[in-house]
Amino acid sequence: MTDGEALLRAITDQPDEDTPRLVYADYLDEHGQHDRAEFIRLQCQIAALAPSEDGHRLKVRANELLTRHEEPWLGSL
Repeated sequence: MTDGEALLRAITDQPDEDTPRLVYADYLDEHGQHDRAEFIRLQCQIAALAPSEDGHRLKVRANELLTRHEEPWLGSL
């Protein structure tokens, strides 16, 4: 099992925890996948917003990244 696979396993084993996702984002950054790392971090930030907080800017950026990379990212899953 590769490091990336182990990190993905940790994410699926702990679906309610952000820490494995953020560690995976760091791993992706270290391996040149900066947009994917940013997307994961944005998802964590959006999920942590209080109902009264406006996350419009975060959501717009996340949607831009997803639109640009959706096919290759989902293909790897």
